[in-house]
Amino acid sequence: MDDLYKEIIIDRYQNPQNRGVVEGGVEAFEVNILCGDKLKITAKIQDGIMEDVKFEGGGCAISMASVDMLLDKIKGKKIDDIKKIKGSEIEEMLGVELTSVRKKCAYLGLEVVRKIVNLDKK
Repeated sequence: MDDLYKEIIIDRYQNPQNRGVVEGGVEAFEVNILCGDKLKITAKIQDGIMEDVKFEGGGCAISMASVDMLLDKIKGKKIDDIKKIKGSEIEEMLGVELTSVRKKCAYLGLEVVRKIVNLDKK
């Protein structure tokens, strides 16, 4: 793993930019049964746009860093565009090759985001 990417992952794990709760928004929750990572995302969606989004939870550095970076990517974006995000984009953001077990960790945030955008019926 490249040292720069290791540093980015550790920094996002230790100093997440998007930790918190969006009051009055939609929410979804998921647990990675393989390792016990838990993740809840709350979001405010207005006129088909992800206006604000935050997460709470705990888990490994890969799962927490990837969700933090993913939320940066989707803020202000159209829901239709968010629905098109693939797991490979998560790996690109992390900048590391992942084993199949680690992919489950990295994709946890994307799984919860997919639930969120499907809850929004506006």
